[in-house]
Amino acid sequence: MSLASLIPTGGEFCVLRTQVVDNLLACCDGDSALLYLYLVRQGQSFDERAAMRALNMTRDRYDRAVHTLTNLQLVSAPAETRQRSASSAPPRYTAAEMRARREGDHRFASVCQTAEIVLGRTLTEGQLRTLMNAYAHLGLPADVLIDLLTYLKREKGTVTRRDIEEQAYLWADMGIFTAQAAGEFLSRREAEKPLMGDMLRALDMAGREPAPDEYRYLSNFIRQGFDAEAVGLAKERMYARLGKFSWKYLAGIMESWHNKGLHTAAEITAVEPNLRQSKPSTVPNPSTSRKLPEQNDGNLADWERDWLEEFHAMTRKEESGNGI
Repeated sequence: MSLASLIPTGGEFCVLRTQVVDNLLACCDGDSALLYLYLVRQGQSFDERAAMRALNMTRDRYDRAVHTLTNLQLVSAPAETRQRSASSAPPRYTAAEMRARREGDHRFASVCQTAEIVLGRTLTEGQLRTLMNAYAHLGLPADVLIDLLTYLKREKGTVTRRDIEEQAYLWADMGIFTAQAAGEFLSRREAEKPLMGDMLRALDMAGREPAPDEYRYLSNFIRQGFDAEAVGLAKERMYARLGKFSWKYLAGIMESWHNKGLHTAAEITAVEPNLRQSKPSTVPNPSTSRKLPEQNDGNLADWERDWLEEFHAMTRKEESGNGI
């Protein structure tokens, strides 16, 4: 993250440039001002999940604030403020620490009791550690964790430790740190379910629930206004140009269409008529072919050309290493 706009003074004071303050006041956005003050206070120790928790911001509010600060040139790029705490390992709690927390914290005890009902058994040490990580490391409050456990039981019936861990990281990453945010998230997820199912079928992934990372992508497509047919067209373009499945590349295509105001198949094919004749793609079989995708399309966007160049370089390196 770029903090060049700040004047570090040390001690008990943080000083802002007058222009920075004027820009924050002019944008009239409270979330952006709060986030910027948090950036100033935390400096290089800034962590986005801690920021969402401290400022009581959901992922949507946080992303909008980052976007505003980026446009004001107060941070250099949204990606640079996303130093996800998921990359840092949680503390290795001892059995004694976990037992003491359960016995001394009635809120955590209620989470453990709910988990035992959901799991149908006394908690193992591994399951208790997962709950402890979610509660103490990720910072999910007890009422939010109880909503999470209840949701998993309702949706899956049989719940595993891995299910709890994945959902805890997803909820923390989405900034769900209050019961109200949990309720809104679950309502939105239920409303998204039919369209998300259609999108999974368009991506040849029907018959299963999306993994947390997949959910993030699909939910964003829905909020941007895309339908399942548009996702299918993006899949065709991805396989034609990349030769394999990549959520990152697929999201890049969708983002480029979103920025152009294209969200339906009719709108997209009007601008890219070659997609009308595309035949349904299947996942390439790496055991039968290692042919690189074509890269001489003059219609490639800058991000797409850079991405493909990186992909080609990586593939050539892999083939050289395998002696091909």
